[in-house]
Amino acid sequence: MAMSEAQRTAHDIAANQAMPWGKIDGSTVVITGATGLIGSQVVRTLIERTNNFHGSIKLILPVRNVIKAEMMFGRSDSIYYVPWKIGDSFSDAVKGDYFIHAACPTSSTAFLHSPIEVISDIVDSAHAVINLLSTSSFRQCVCLSTMEVYGSVEGRVDERMNGALDTMNPRSSYPEAKRLSECLFASASSELGVPISVVRLAQTFGVGVPRDDGRVFAEFGRSVVSGQDIVLLSDGSKRNSYLSVDDAVTAILFLLVHGNSGEAYNAANPATFCSILEMAQMVVEDFGLGKSTVVFGQDAERAKTFRPGAVLDLDCSKLMNLGWQPSHTLHEMYSAMFAGWAEHE
Repeated sequence: MAMSEAQRTAHDIAANQAMPWGKIDGSTVVITGATGLIGSQVVRTLIERTNNFHGSIKLILPVRNVIKAEMMFGRSDSIYYVPWKIGDSFSDAVKGDYFIHAACPTSSTAFLHSPIEVISDIVDSAHAVINLLSTSSFRQCVCLSTMEVYGSVEGRVDERMNGALDTMNPRSSYPEAKRLSECLFASASSELGVPISVVRLAQTFGVGVPRDDGRVFAEFGRSVVSGQDIVLLSDGSKRNSYLSVDDAVTAILFLLVHGNSGEAYNAANPATFCSILEMAQMVVEDFGLGKSTVVFGQDAERAKTFRPGAVLDLDCSKLMNLGWQPSHTLHEMYSAMFAGWAEHE
């Protein structure tokens, strides 16, 4: 049976000798958010490591839907599924050497229309992670965060910088809750000695993104695949860094071994820094087959879901100094996303 695109790229990471497999092989890794975009690719990578490179890695996956997780990853003596809902405390079955906390609401529509639930899910799950780690013997925990914690700061930003967030805007529910959870993690490291670090991810996409994803990059992809124009709902001047799903996986695994407790690390590919308009033009030129162009439109309601700020260029030198390097371009991220879509046609 042929490998899926997600399995193929996970296999490539598992085979990469630059990864810190010497510390991860033979360990037990707990992963929340295992059926999500990034968490699922971490799981696939560790499965590939065990199945093809003698990794002997045991996985404990606290998941809301065990049946869905089993359909994604199968049944194995090295995988243990534990029923768990985001915000709940963890059962005694959840223990191991490393912990990856990837469970989180990610819908920008929910940020705007269900902000109370978003805040509760993020903060309650942070408390649950801290409570578990404070009574366990994990070597390290990596918690996924977001570039949105920087708010409206402009230009190139490192981990020490902060910008404004409008606390009276419900859309701020996501970044404000992430800020609070980061502070909780840092406080737990300082007060309780919990081994925990944070990775602030740029907008992440590529392999595994479903065709119905509501974010802008997926909308661009759907437009060109169907031969339609890309419609920008802004002037397209906002500039962001991006990160491939696979590069997010390698960043997380590097931090499991090399991250300092109580610290945050930016993760992005500097080569992907571009404006929304530039990305749209690239997608049209590289994948549009001459059938699509970029046009401008208006949608005031949709615009409310967008991240505030105009320029956010993540300085990733702190993470790179640990030996991590991103490797996937925007073109490659779109190619991987399209390959996954084609598998489900």
